[in-house]
Amino acid sequence: MKRLAGPLIAMLLSSAAAAQVPAPPPLRFVAATNNALPIAEFDSSNEHLIGGIAKDLAELIAAGLGRPVSFVPLPAKRVSAALVAGEADAVCFVLPEWLQGDFRWTRGLIPEASLVAAHADAPALKSLEQLSGQPLGTVLSYNYPRVEQALGKGLKRADAASMSANLRRLAAGRVRYALVEKTSLQYFLRELPNAPVRIAWVIDRFDARCAFSQRSGVPFAEVASVLDQLVSSGSVERVLARYR
Repeated sequence: MKRLAGPLIAMLLSSAAAAQVPAPPPLRFVAATNNALPIAEFDSSNEHLIGGIAKDLAELIAAGLGRPVSFVPLPAKRVSAALVAGEADAVCFVLPEWLQGDFRWTRGLIPEASLVAAHADAPALKSLEQLSGQPLGTVLSYNYPRVEQALGKGLKRADAASMSANLRRLAAGRVRYALVEKTSLQYFLRELPNAPVRIAWVIDRFDARCAFSQRSGVPFAEVASVLDQLVSSGSVERVLARYR
């Protein structure tokens, strides 16, 4: 019995120490409620994120950091303030010019392009300036810095609640042109291949990123390392492939 006492005590002490180590807090990602598939899918109450690229990518990042994940659904106009205040750790699928505040930015993750989409009956575009004064399909609280710079006071927004609503309105002919992202347009046409919608103009191409709050307790060097691994292993590309 004496020979067993030492190992038994050590095992008990080890178990007690493990029990005292708190589980890491969840990594809190903002989910902007004006997004729609393929970026985000919400339940009928618009209070719970249930699918989309933003959810899948956040879960990958959290798993790589060894943390659980939680989501904070917010209107787009509240995203920047929530990150600045530390109410959430991060938001993905964004660019610096889309947010207001000082954040820690990841590497580019998602190849994307800003487009002008047109109804099939709309005239071809030779320049963005042709859109001056015309109602343009836009999404509520979205920023369009390149178009705002090009058109100035000639930008006439026709806001929809989400990107999918924006595209449906375009397909129905309620506007002749709409400002969209390539990923959303591709997904829309995958679901509705006969929709009378086409690309009219490529505004710019970019790699969407994630922004982390300066108040987040997650060491940013760990985030960067995990993202390098996710990109090099093809994990990010596999997420995107689900929605193409």
